[in-house]
Amino acid sequence: MPGPALPGLPSSGSALKASDLPDLSAAWTAALRGALHRIHDRTARTDLLFLERWEMAPQPGTALALRVQQIRRANPELAAAIRAEVAALRSSPTLRG
Repeated sequence: MPGPALPGLPSSGSALKASDLPDLSAAWTAALRGALHRIHDRTARTDLLFLERWEMAPQPGTALALRVQQIRRANPELAAAIRAEVAALRSSPTLRG
């Protein structure tokens, strides 16, 4: 079940800059919110928050793509859950309104 709708999240094909997201220290997806309380390492938390933001607003660049790929490999189930939730939110009629 998708989490809460994210204000300002574009439908697929629309660009959203990472700077458009107001709070970069809090998780937006239910998948990540559920995982963060179990993660105490600051670097790991930062990596997962980065992954979530990247899934919402992918940015060009080899270094960023490699970082995302590494995080996905280290956390395949969580990465898939975040990606699925973001995709569901993008297709939500509430956001297309």
